[in-house]
Amino acid sequence: MKALFVLLFALTGWMLSGCSEDAPPPSSSTQAVQKQEQKASPLQADLTVLAEHSFRQTTELLHLGHQLHISIRDFLKTPSEQSLTVAKQAYSSLLQQWVQSLPYINMTALTTSGAPLMNRLEKLPMLPGYLDQIPDYPFSGLVHDIMLPIESDNLMRLHTLDNDEQVIFGLSAIEFLLFDHYQADHYKKFLPMTSLSQEEQQEQIQLEQLPNNRRRALLLSQANQLVEDLSELHKRWLSEGGDDSKRLISLTDKNLKLALSSSLKKNTQLILDALNSVQEKPLMLGRAHFSREEKALLNTGVSSLKAFHESIQAIWQAYPQTEKDEFDGVLESLLELHEQYTEDPSNSLLLELASNRCNQLLEISDDLSFEEAPE
Repeated sequence: MKALFVLLFALTGWMLSGCSEDAPPPSSSTQAVQKQEQKASPLQADLTVLAEHSFRQTTELLHLGHQLHISIRDFLKTPSEQSLTVAKQAYSSLLQQWVQSLPYINMTALTTSGAPLMNRLEKLPMLPGYLDQIPDYPFSGLVHDIMLPIESDNLMRLHTLDNDEQVIFGLSAIEFLLFDHYQADHYKKFLPMTSLSQEEQQEQIQLEQLPNNRRRALLLSQANQLVEDLSELHKRWLSEGGDDSKRLISLTDKNLKLALSSSLKKNTQLILDALNSVQEKPLMLGRAHFSREEKALLNTGVSSLKAFHESIQAIWQAYPQTEKDEFDGVLESLLELHEQYTEDPSNSLLLELASNRCNQLLEISDDLSFEEAPE
């Protein structure tokens, strides 16, 4: 019995000593995985913050899109100078928010499923004469082509069908129809036509084929499609489950470079386009600018680029590079030039210098890197 007790005591001591020993060191592969997880974790957190910011941008876009839709319906119900002004104001608010949101949501345009959506929301350049009359061509566009019904399915098929600039839907297309760019009393072009002339009756023209009625139908179809597309964009950026939100959070290396550099370039191109427009130079993006809000777009574009640049600082710090410092310096110079121009808008040299800074930013954006440097 005593021998058995001694044996049990010895076994217990051996087991306890074995449990107190350190666990075997992890393999080299395990250490690599742990190291990679430690590196990816803070970056993923920063991308999550950026995705949430993108979602808030789409939320505001959708809200303003609904406001524009309501104002357009009210305008078409009772066309007048006042109701048209309200619709224009609603459009301008949405356009400013679009410019502010663009760098955050631009990744959608880089996906196969998102590219058609973004092209319907805003496609540039565009041919205004594809939609409605322009100087020297008073009967041009879909409005006057009675062989093409103004129906949503038909319009969707025709959008950029034969030519990439034959744009029917999106912000610039709506802007072209809404704003008085050729004549006074623009609202009268949207007055409903309720009777036919004798000549029209003889030619068997239908009421819905009259230009005013087709113009009304086209504008309403554009507004309907805009809200539908903004709703889809909003879903893609949902904080929980949104496809684009999940894509952004998981980006690494070359895909991260593509997404961020593309956003920076898109924003910079918009600023450069606005600068060219203010200087009455040829436009890069071909924006119609029927609203004559070039300076407002310039201000918002600069503000948006500054805000987006600040929002990706934590991500950029994970990838030290000389291009980043160079980008910071050129952007700071652009911001200073813009501030000086705001104080002295008659100084055209400031615009030239600002355009030069934009071209520098575009070049630097191509050289940015978001890949791990070899150890």
